Amino acid sequence: MRSHLGAFKVSDMILCALICLTGIAVTILVLTFYIRTEQATASVAFKLEVDERFSRVQRRFSVQDLKLDTVKRFFINADDVTEKEFMGFVTPLVEEGETYGWVRRILQKDLEPFRANALLNGTSDFSYHEVNPLNGEKRPLTERAEHWILLYLLSLDDVTITPGMDVMASPSREALFTKARESHQMVVSDPLKMSNGQSGVFFVAPVFPPASTTLNSDDGLEGYVVSTVRLAFLMEQNIPLASMLRLNVTLSTTDAPPDEYIYQSSVPAASSALYERRLLNVADNTYVMQFRPGPAFSAANSHVFSRSLIIVFGAVLTLLMTAMVFLLITQRTRALSLVAERTQELQTMNITDHLTGAYNRRYFEASMERLIVEANTQSRPLSLIMFDIDHFKLINDRKGHLCGDKVLQLLCARISAATRKTDLLCRTGGEEFALICPDSQLNDARTLAEKLRVLINALPFDEAGQVTCSFGVATWVPTESFDDFIRRVDGAMYGAKFGGRDRVQLATQEALAPSV
Repeated sequence: MRSHLGAFKVSDMILCALICLTGIAVTILVLTFYIRTEQATASVAFKLEVDERFSRVQRRFSVQDLKLDTVKRFFINADDVTEKEFMGFVTPLVEEGETYGWVRRILQKDLEPFRANALLNGTSDFSYHEVNPLNGEKRPLTERAEHWILLYLLSLDDVTITPGMDVMASPSREALFTKARESHQMVVSDPLKMSNGQSGVFFVAPVFPPASTTLNSDDGLEGYVVSTVRLAFLMEQNIPLASMLRLNVTLSTTDAPPDEYIYQSSVPAASSALYERRLLNVADNTYVMQFRPGPAFSAANSHVFSRSLIIVFGAVLTLLMTAMVFLLITQRTRALSLVAERTQELQTMNITDHLTGAYNRRYFEASMERLIVEANTQSRPLSLIMFDIDHFKLINDRKGHLCGDKVLQLLCARISAATRKTDLLCRTGGEEFALICPDSQLNDARTLAEKLRVLINALPFDEAGQVTCSFGVATWVPTESFDDFIRRVDGAMYGAKFGGRDRVQLATQEALAPSV
C-alpha cells in the first residue's frame, strides 16, 4: 500500500512537471507569435507613414514644377512683360521660402540701351554687376558676347541678390543654364548653398518664342524663368507636426556617399530595423529619400507592456494549470463534478439562442413533443403563444442590424421578467418567438399575451423607438398532433398581422380540422 502511494506521488510530480514545461513552451510560442505580429503591424504602419510623407513631398515638388511652368508660359504668350506685370502675375504664386526671377538675354552692345529702358519702365534697384564666385563680392560685368541679366525678382526669402546681376558669372550656374538651353526643358540644380546661407535648389526654365522648335540651338532664346526654394520648405511644408515627429527623413543625390545628406530632418532616427528608400524625380534630376522611424513612431508602436503582460499571464496560467492538474488527479470526485458542470453548460449552450438567451428552435420542438405527451397522458392543459415583431425588417434596414439585435435582446429580457419560471420562451425564427405555457388554459394564455402586448407597446426600445408584436394564442386539444397545433397557432399569429398588427388573435375553430 505504501509503495503504491509513493509511486502515485511520483507520477503526479512527473505529470505536473510536464504541464509546467508545456505551459512555458506555449507562453514562448505565443510571445514569439505576438512579437512577429507586432513587427509586421509596425512594418505596415511604417510603410503607410512613409507613403503618405513621400506623396506629400512629391506633390510639393510637382507643384513647384507646375508653378514655374506657368510663369514660363506667361512669358511665352506675352509680348513684352514689364516689372509691374511680372509682379502682378507671380505674387499669388510665391510662398514663404521661394524666390522667382526673370533672366533676360542681352548682347554686349545692347547693355546701355537696355539699362536705360529698364529704368524708364520702372525697374527698381537696377545696376549691372556680377558676383565673384571665389569670394562672393560684387564686381563690374566681364565683357562677353552676351549676358544673362536678372531683370525682375520677387522673393519671400531673405536672399541678397538684386536685379542687374549677370547669372552666368558662376561656372556651375552657367552649366545649369546651358543644359536647360540645349534640352529646351526645365532643369533643376543639385542642392546648393543660397545667398542667405541656407540649402536650396534652383529651378531653371528656358523661354523660347512659340516658333522656336529646333532643339540643340540657342536661336531665339529670350531668357530664363528661375526659381529658388529652400529645401527645408519643400520637405516640410504643410506636414503636420505629429507626422514630422514620427519619421527621420534624409534627402541626398544618387551619387552621394552613404552618410552625406543635402537635407536631414531634426527628428533623430530611433534604433530600429525599419527602413524605406524612395527615388524622387524632379524635372531632370533624381534624389534619394531615406526614411527611418523616429522616437515618436517607435513609442507608438512599442508594446513592451503587452509583452510583459503575456509573460506574466503565461506564468500565472502555467502555475494555475499545474495546480489544477494536481487537484484533478488527487481529488477525482471534484473532477467528476467539474466535468458534470461543464457538460451541463454545453447542454445549455446547445439549447439556447446565443443572441437573446432564449431557448432555440430545437429545444422548442423537443419540449413541445414532451409536453404534448404529458398533457395527453395526465390530462393537463397546455397553451402556446406565438408572436412576431412587426416591421422588424424596417428596423434592420433603417437603424442597422446592431439596433435590431438590441431590440431582440431587450424584448426577451422584458418577456422573461413578466412570465412564470415554468413558461418557456423560445426563439423559433429571425423575429419569431414562441412562449410555451404549461398548465395554462386558453383564457389565461390570452390574458398573458395581452399583458405582454401592452408591455412591449408601452416602453420604447432605445434607438428603435416603439415596437409592436402580433400574437397568436391556442390551447392544445386531445388527439391534435404537434404539427397541427403549431400550424393552428401560427395561423392565428398571421391572422393578427393581417388584421392590422399589434393585437392578440385566438386560433380559429376551423383550424382544428385534421389535416389530410
